[in-house]
Parts: sequence; structure tokens; C-alpha cells
Amino acid sequence: MGLRGHKTAAAARGPAIRVLVALVGASHIAFPSQWVRGIITLAEAGPLERVTWVNASYERTDLAGRLKIEQRPPTADARIILYGNGQGSRSFMVDGVVGLVDVSRPQVQSLPPQFRGEERNRLLGIFISATYVALVANPLWVLELPNRPNALDAFVLAGSQDSTSDFESKTRLPLTVSQDPAQVAAAG
Repeated sequence: MGLRGHKTAAAARGPAIRVLVALVGASHIAFPSQWVRGIITLAEAGPLERVTWVNASYERTDLAGRLKIEQRPPTADARIILYGNGQGSRSFMVDGVVGLVDVSRPQVQSLPPQFRGEERNRLLGIFISATYVALVANPLWVLELPNRPNALDAFVLAGSQDSTSDFESKTRLPLTVSQDPAQVAAAG
């Protein structure tokens, strides 16, 4: 269930948000990682409508369809993300996992003005790395929970990574941090 083969990320400066970056179709989608409960293979998930993992049940959802992104046929890199908090949970397939990344809060930019409709509820912003542009998914929308203003700010890591909030998961995913942003581009 670990994050095998993850890539390094440059250390974020200032308040940061830890996100899990995954491929959905050709798009890089970032999910605030505090609600990631696990990453499993398609075989581990099985064919049922609900995924049961470590005594918890996750309803499957077609996230690519909900995002209106054409998903590729499953490959060996495809994974099922188990995502949830105390109020809800979902599982969804991604075409690949890029890794965990700490993004400083100022790096997450608002959506450009051409995003005018429902996508403003689905996405909280974008950030640019050395090798891709990632759309930040609204975790409340992913779980089909009521939206909140400034939802992304609830995921900012306060000073210490050991601090907890009602948004944090008990599951900790590994993260490798590099001090050299050029190494991220070389690893990609």
C-alpha cells in the first residue's frame, strides 16, 4: 500500500500543502494528501463497486468522468486511490501516480478566467512544477461533501508536520524531499 517509485520534490518554502499528484488521462491532478487513505493496484481493489481495505469501505466513483477527462485504458501503472475523511470516502482509478509534493501555498494559483462554470467547484487552483502543470482537485467535491470557502487553506501544513486538524489522515504516506529543484526535472 506504500507509494513505491515516487519522485522527489523540491522543498516548499513557507506554509505548504502536501498533495498527491496523479495522472488522470493526460492531466496531472493534485489531491490534498491528508485524506489519502491508501494507494492500491487494480487487482487488490477487485471488481466490486466498493473497495474494502483495512476494515474500511470505499465506494468507487468514476472521477475521470466526473472531471470530464478521457481516461486511458488501464495499464500496469493504474492505481486505485482510497480517499476519505470522517464524513465520507471514495475510491477512484488514476492512470498513474507521480508522487507526493509539498507545494507552498503562494504557488497554488487561482484558476484562469476561462474557468467560469462548474469546474470552479471541482478545482481549487493550479500549480506549475518543472515538468508539468497540475490541477488541484477540490477534496470536498471529490467526496461529494458541501463546499466551503477557502477549502484549500484547510490543508496548509501548520509549522510542524506532526500537528493535526480535523482534515488530517492518520495514515502517513512517505515523502522524499530534495533541496535541488533541478533534480525533479532530471527524475521526470
